[in-house]
Amino acid sequence: MATSFHPFSLPRLAVLLAAGLAAGCGQSGPQRAAIHGRVTIADQPLASGQILFIPVAPNAGPSASGAIVNGEYKIEEREGPIVGKNRVEVRGERPLGFAIDDEQAFAQRGPVPLPPDPVPATFNSQSQLSLDVAADQDNIYDVPIRD
Repeated sequence: MATSFHPFSLPRLAVLLAAGLAAGCGQSGPQRAAIHGRVTIADQPLASGQILFIPVAPNAGPSASGAIVNGEYKIEEREGPIVGKNRVEVRGERPLGFAIDDEQAFAQRGPVPLPPDPVPATFNSQSQLSLDVAADQDNIYDVPIRD
């Protein structure tokens, strides 16, 4: 049985595939932007938490989130919020004394209720905060939280 030569041998196919991928590289999906800012509660920095940017219709795309550490957050462009209108939510880290994903610590803790989120619901699950994220500029968004 004779073997036939195929013009797209494995090495040649790999080179063509790599070239095709390189040519197709670039920004895909909705445009994102970098953003940074401060989050305070009663004029004190939020010790730790998370800030979320959720696109508002007709703006569409994935949500973006960033860690808040000592009241500061920064999200780079490649992971930042979608350009246009976004709803903003802030969540504080609950003071548990252990990592939220530590199953053993949760089991040892027993059926004690979780402490409340230090951030009021009007700034997270019920947030009415919104922001128009701009392309190609320094997006700064500070969140002063007051009860």
